[in-house]
Amino acid sequence: MTSVASADLTMGRRVLVFSSIGHALMHMMTAFYAVIVLTLAVAWDMPAESLLELYAPATVLLGIMSLPAGWLSDRIGAPATMVIMFFGLGLSSILCGLVPKGDTLMLSLALCGLGVFGAIYHSAGIGWIIRTAREQGHAMGVNGLWGSAGLALYGIVPGVLITLASWRAAFIVPGIVCLVVGVGLLWEIRHGRVGDRPMPTTAGAQAGRSEFWRVFSVLSVTMAFEGIIWQAVMFGAALVFETRLAADIDSLRAGLASWGLVTQTVLWVGLATSMIYVISGFAQYAMGRTIIDRYPLKTTYVVASALQVFAMVALAMGNGYLAVLGAIASAVLSSATGPIENILIARYTPSRYHGLGFGAKFVVALGTSPIAILLIAWVRKATGELDLLFYGLAGVALLITLVALLLPGGERAQARRAISAAAQPAE
Repeated sequence: MTSVASADLTMGRRVLVFSSIGHALMHMMTAFYAVIVLTLAVAWDMPAESLLELYAPATVLLGIMSLPAGWLSDRIGAPATMVIMFFGLGLSSILCGLVPKGDTLMLSLALCGLGVFGAIYHSAGIGWIIRTAREQGHAMGVNGLWGSAGLALYGIVPGVLITLASWRAAFIVPGIVCLVVGVGLLWEIRHGRVGDRPMPTTAGAQAGRSEFWRVFSVLSVTMAFEGIIWQAVMFGAALVFETRLAADIDSLRAGLASWGLVTQTVLWVGLATSMIYVISGFAQYAMGRTIIDRYPLKTTYVVASALQVFAMVALAMGNGYLAVLGAIASAVLSSATGPIENILIARYTPSRYHGLGFGAKFVVALGTSPIAILLIAWVRKATGELDLLFYGLAGVALLITLVALLLPGGERAQARRAISAAAQPAE
């Protein structure tokens, strides 16, 4: 019995390692085009906003392919599905780096590969961790940190690789890393050291049909609009920083050049965008321990959504440093609302449908991403800035807050009552 428990613990740790690496790579490789496009625009002599539009189909696929990915994971297992993700992401990224100059059609198709295979992670990887971890809260916290690390690296990695080599290396090197991890996971699976097991039978605190549909309806609206804000900050922040921090970056580059160290603007823009997610990653872990576990979910969700209004205003009207603070605040607030959405989905969805529930979440949350991409391109073309976009998103954040007030309250008391009564999951 002890040996079985020890083997399960060891497997759970290996699963956490591969799933966490996958989380980091997925987030980095589905976002780093926002930084690469700045150099690609110069290399191809095309407007950055026009090249950014090429990523819109990929963001559509990143959302809508979550449900098929969940279905595939249920059929062939999460480990095998994750292997497919690693190989698919790796090959798609390498293909992006091999696209001939000016071939926008091939680049768009290769970027679509990033969307298709990136969609696998949340549908397969999160449930995989929950099923195999002994301490699920700790495992999800660690996994969340790795996801935030991936977002932090989406600015640093391409910035460094472009500085040292070229924009092609910024695609190809991460692609090779992804393939290596995929080979490692496949090796562990074939030798029986990594696997899966059934979802735990404890369903937690769940309610009836009316509460389920209430939560589902409210979150469908809030997650869709929150997805627009998230993607707008992720892909728009680099363009904002490039403009508003231009004088500071030029001064820094000149100072370093006098010491013989030549750098490119994209490196410093990438570092600025990465700082957003470095801070938000640690904030997510801290909030999970000090806020989300201590205060009512509805209250926390409403307050975080309301504070997004001020973050958007800072991005719209602030100077370079205030815009950076606004972007950081937005990412931190999103790091608070995301886990709350996961908890609510798990709590109010019957356990046997958790996979579909999480898949549906990311269809909604990521399916609106193209709207953000297209809005960035349209507003930038029309005005040359993104101020108008973020003013509009301040209004969207206010709408999210108002809709979130419709969520049911008293969920912690419900949880305690359900656990003490050993309630069965809602059907």
